[in-house]
Amino acid sequence: MSVITYFRRTGPDAVAELRRLAGDDPGRAREYAEGLPGTHTDRAWAGLHFLLLDLNPPVDVFAAGDPFLILTAGEVRAAATFLEATPFTALAAGYDRPLMESIGVYPEDLWEADWALSYLEDAWVRLVPVFRAAAAAGEQVVAWRA
Repeated sequence: MSVITYFRRTGPDAVAELRRLAGDDPGRAREYAEGLPGTHTDRAWAGLHFLLLDLNPPVDVFAAGDPFLILTAGEVRAAATFLEATPFTALAAGYDRPLMESIGVYPEDLWEADWALSYLEDAWVRLVPVFRAAAAAGEQVVAWRA
């Protein structure tokens, strides 16, 4: 089973509904969240998180929530500013296949592939516009892993 991180743009009303549903039925809460606009980073989330650590982002967008990570509009703006100002080449400079394998960065079987870095880049280019759009609209972002 793969673990994927999802990111969805949302406003205060949807956040309130997510919180209500999460208390009653986390599965229904996830179904509700899946209907919101956004993206996912597939299995690249841990690799991107690893690459971001050395860049000291103002917000950890990959912090897992239980069941959701809910970023405020202010956190989304700070994250969007950082993400937009950080080209993937800055992340790629920290790519260390042997280290990622040795410390067990998920998914451990991915880093030996020749295409692993481009896989991370594909996820990055899907993630940045979600934060850009959410910040421009004054929205929050909800993230979860499944």
